[in-house]
Amino acid sequence: MKTFDQTFLKLFRNGNQDSFKILYDKYFDALFLFGNKYVSAQDVVEDIIQESFIKIWEKRSSFYHEGAMRAFLYKTVRNSCLNQIEHQKVRKSYEGQSDKNICDEDYFLHNVIEEEVSRIIKETVHKLPESARLIYLLSLKGLKNAEIAEDLDISINTVKTQKQRASKFLKENLKNLFSILYFI
Repeated sequence: MKTFDQTFLKLFRNGNQDSFKILYDKYFDALFLFGNKYVSAQDVVEDIIQESFIKIWEKRSSFYHEGAMRAFLYKTVRNSCLNQIEHQKVRKSYEGQSDKNICDEDYFLHNVIEEEVSRIIKETVHKLPESARLIYLLSLKGLKNAEIAEDLDISINTVKTQKQRASKFLKENLKNLFSILYFI
């Protein structure tokens, strides 16, 4: 393997594509064998190497000797391979858990109940008079009575009254829902 001279490095740092091709040809096979020790999927290793060369190209102006470029490429490939391994572990763990949950009858029932409760509550809130609904939704977002009154240009007493009416309406219209959920 011949070493790169200063002329080559200068061309590379200045964005010469031929010098990039020489660098690529010189290190691709070695990086592939290196990456393949971490990740067995050849296409994944090839993608990792491609991305490593993109990174070195983007940072080309900071390399002044071949050793730094070589170290950068190997470290980039190693780190990307380790990230890939970790990603696969997380994915397999999630898929295993997900598969268990998806087949579970309780998982199905829980999701159906959650979606139905959400739908019923939204429909009931939508049935509130517009002013009460607006005040109630703002209070759910964490706004204080004074903030709501200021935003809507109404009195604090109006805010309190509308919130009380909304709460009473929701309790009355959702009481059967809570009874059903108690038995489930």
